Amino acid sequence: MDDTIEKRQSKSKTLLLEQLKKTPIVQIACEKTAVGRASYYRWRKEDPVFAQRSDEALSEGNLFVND
Repeated sequence: MDDTIEKRQSKSKTLLLEQLKKTPIVQIACEKTAVGRASYYRWRKEDPVFAQRSDEALSEGNLFVND
């Protein structure tokens, strides 16, 4: 069962990161991907790789918006 949760969580993380690149606002990206903000911040805390990718996605998204 943990395997299924991990797969779903991994897919959710990937979708959220893609959304952050398009819309670099955590709350909106979470709403669009049906991920709770609490989950996003928990993932950042527990998963350093996700935290780094999240920062990169936000930076990329901010550059995209500023263009």
